[in-house]
Amino acid sequence: MPPPKAVKRLEKIRAKGAEVEYPSAPWFTDHKEQIEQESVERQRRIDEAPNAHLLPEFPANRSEGVGAGRQRTHRKPLFKTFRYA
Repeated sequence: MPPPKAVKRLEKIRAKGAEVEYPSAPWFTDHKEQIEQESVERQRRIDEAPNAHLLPEFPANRSEGVGAGRQRTHRKPLFKTFRYA
């Protein structure tokens, strides 16, 4: 039986349309709908939590002009020091 991470990875590949075969993993295949429902419920609780608007969004928004008003800090470069013995 494949490890849990491998099964989840193979199922993601199957969802993209590729043919995937692996030995039966009853802990996953018998409870697939329940696992998906738990994932949806967890995301709903995160979205509806108090102060959820403070949580960062992933992946980060990379569109142009998003960080235009953000204050930037410039740091002095650190130089490596060498000691000769």
